[in-house]
Formats: sequence, C-alpha cells, structure tokens
Amino acid sequence: MCLEQTSRPFDRLNRRQLLAGLVSGAALAGTSACVGTNAASGRDSFTGFQTIQDDIAEGRKNHPKILQSFGGAYDDARVAGYVGKIGLALAKQTEYQQYPYQFTILNTQIVNAFALPGGYVYITRGLLTLASSEAELAGVLSHELAHVTARHGAERHTAQQVAQLGLLLGALGLRAAGLPSDLMQVGQTVALAAITGYSREQELEADTLGIRYMSRAGYNADAMASFLGSLRAHSQVEAQVLGLPPGTVDEFNIMSTHPRTVERVRQAQRAAARETEGRAGRWAADAYLNKIDGMMFGDDPEQGVVRGQTFIHPVLRFEFEAPPGFHLRNSPSRVQGRHPSGAEMIFDMAPSNGAVTAIDYLRHVWAAKTRLHNVESLVVDGRDAATGWVEGRGQNGAVRLRALAIRRDSEKFYRFMYMTPTDQTQRWAEPFRQSGRSFRHISAATAAGVLAKRLLVVTARPDDNIAGLARTLPYGRFNEDWFRVLNDLAPDQAIKPKQRLKVVAE
Repeated sequence: MCLEQTSRPFDRLNRRQLLAGLVSGAALAGTSACVGTNAASGRDSFTGFQTIQDDIAEGRKNHPKILQSFGGAYDDARVAGYVGKIGLALAKQTEYQQYPYQFTILNTQIVNAFALPGGYVYITRGLLTLASSEAELAGVLSHELAHVTARHGAERHTAQQVAQLGLLLGALGLRAAGLPSDLMQVGQTVALAAITGYSREQELEADTLGIRYMSRAGYNADAMASFLGSLRAHSQVEAQVLGLPPGTVDEFNIMSTHPRTVERVRQAQRAAARETEGRAGRWAADAYLNKIDGMMFGDDPEQGVVRGQTFIHPVLRFEFEAPPGFHLRNSPSRVQGRHPSGAEMIFDMAPSNGAVTAIDYLRHVWAAKTRLHNVESLVVDGRDAATGWVEGRGQNGAVRLRALAIRRDSEKFYRFMYMTPTDQTQRWAEPFRQSGRSFRHISAATAAGVLAKRLLVVTARPDDNIAGLARTLPYGRFNEDWFRVLNDLAPDQAIKPKQRLKVVAE
C-alpha cells in the first residue's frame, strides 16, 4: 500500500488524530510512488506498488481458476490456433511487449470475453459462434488486450486495497463514536460493490485503445460497433427465452460485464481517428466462417446437454425433466431453470460430508442452519432420497423453497432446489414433484446417442427459408429469432440468394 505505517498504536488515536490520519492517507494515495504514466493510455495510472511482474503473477495464479469455472479450454486445435494467431498479431501492436500474451477459448456456450492482468485473454465458444467476421473477433480481442495494457486490473486491485484501508480507518472512527459493528459491515459491502467491474471511463478507454490495435493490424474498426449490435440483439433474445424484460442480461453475459453502447464505440472511433484515417481495413468474413464451420454449438455432452425440457448427462448417465414451460441453462457446476412466472429451479451435486441417509444429509448437511418443514424419506429411481420445504424472502418477496436430495453414492448427493413465489405454491406443487421424480439412470446405449450439436456454414439455396433452416436450433419457439441473431438478419430481413449462413445440426 501507499500509506506509511504510523508508529503510534491505533488504540491511542483520538478523533483529531484519526481525522488527520485519514487526510494524510488520502494525500499519500496520490504520491508519485503510486502513480505512473501508462504507456498505452498516456495518462497517469494509479496502480499502487503493483508491477508488470505482479500483473503476470496474478494472471498465472488465476488462470486455472478461470478454466475450472468455465468448463475448461475448448479442445479444437484448428480454431484455437486461429484465435491465438489473430490475438498475437494484435498483441504485437500494443505498447507493452513484456506480457506473455495467451489467448484461450473457453468451452462454454455463454457469450462473453474478458482478460486477466498479465496478458491472459479469454473468449468463449459461444461468442465465436455469434461473431460473423475476423474483424469482429479482432475487435473483441483488441478490447480485452486494451484492458491489459491500460492496466485496468491493477487499478481496480489498488482501488480495492485503498477502499479496504479507508474502511479500516473509518471503522476505528465508528467504534470511537460508539456505532454498532454491523453498520461497518454494511459500509464495507457497499464500498466494495461500488468498485466492482470496469468503470464507464475504463470501458471507453478500452474501446479507444482496441480500435488502435485492430486498425494497426489492418482490420476495419467499424467491426467493433457492428458486433456490439449483434451482442445487443443476442441479449434481447436471451431475455425473451428466459421470460425476462427485453434487454435484460445475467451476470455472465458480455453486455453485463462490459456495459457499452454503439454511440460510445463511435466516440472511441473518433478519439482514435488518427489510427484509422485513410484505411478502410479488412473484414475477412469468408475466412472467419470457414474456420468456425463445424464448431461445437451449445452444450458439450461431456458436461451434460439440455434438450428442450430434458437435461441429459451422458457421462454420469442420468436425465431429468424440468417442469413445463421452464427454460434450462447448463453450466459446469449446475443446471438452472426459470419459468416466466418467476418460478426457478437449480440442480447440482455436492459431497455427502459423512451423511449416512438422505434425511441425515438434508437435515444436518445441506439445510443444517435451516428448519425444514414436512421432511420425508423417498425413493427416486431406486435411490435413497429425502425432501422438505421452507419459506423465506427473495428479491421480489416471499418465496417457498422445496429441497430434494438423492443419493448418488457414498460420497455425493444429487440435489434439486425448487423456488416459487408463495402465492404460486399450489400451482407448482405437482409439477415440482413430477420433475424431481423424473430423475432416472440411462443406459450406455442412450448415453452414446447424445451427440454435440455443430455449427455448419452453408450457402443459401433458392428454396431455403428461415423457418426451415432454423428448425434444428434448440430454442423451440425462439428458433427463428436465434437464427436471425446468428446470421445478422434484422426482424424483417429476408435471406439473400447465395448468402453464407450459419445453421445448426447434430
């Protein structure tokens, strides 16, 4: 930290000395020991004592955690090599050549991209299927490279340290004033939440620098704005599928983690006009489509797949049905479901922690700090199981939670958690019961028949239409909306003759 340690014990500080310490701490936070001119942005960057080597060490340390959280790296050497080649070409245009730049495709259908300090850049398989040109991919990678070179991660880390120290000093003042300790905890939560994620200014700076890098590498800078339009259309369709208000996104979507608008990207283009003047740059759409042709689309069977209302895990060899009208979403750690009415469900697996029976697990492990009502023993698919319920408060009011634990083996339990607003409890009681009891073992032959869907690039024929080409997508009544997003087609836009299109097949 930038604050010098005082030789006087904290418990001897009076109010005047405490205030003097806060003022001097704020002043010292701006000293030259903590601020340096960033080679990329050209502005003074407040990064504390975190060095370039610290950035690299932080990225290296957290890289395995990222892989674990997002289903590992996508195992396709051809596509990974292509993305890595483009990324390294862009990295050569940056002001910081000290970083060991590394580009990883994450094996998830989630649409996102991000970077760790030290040059670790990530792009998801889902985002690759959404992009339509090499220039759009370059725009995403350049934006993430800019977060690295502007050292936004180091700035955020230093801001967190300063906030925590300020809260520590503030806590002493609260104690001196006789205020309760829980007030300090609330203050800390609010302060840390306020500096989570990149700021508006940092996102604009990343766009400006990103346009610089992609333009220097020969790409058309308009691709950054065009892909932002695709991302927004995707988030709107996803919201419709989940029964949420249009444009609503979740915490994993790139429109949430990188809140940007087309106008702000245009503003960044104007700021980087000297980099793009007189050069149109390439899009390389055909080259890109050729590379992603045959890529996996949607869920990886190794992690389980969603097929309509059914979730199937061919490796662990089980399946279950969601209640009618639920939309399921798979991730490496859990399966989540949502109904437009607000009802939700979560399925996951957890250690037994020594519990001998399902009732023991439910009462003393999973819900050890909660008093469940109507706990009963069940048999599901020939396995020991138990269920119970409790009422609580959700974000939108009172809710009823129904827990179901099913023994997998001596070490683990499968778990269902169903949640509904209390005024809908009766409506969902039977559908939840049927969903839990639908859990069943599947045969080796059934498991072997669960194949990954593939993204194929085809040329439109004279008799092709959107309804026919979209029918193999896994989104039911939203298939045509998804098809339009995949192929950059406006709601009223028709397919052009001989247009290259992305379709999905098994």
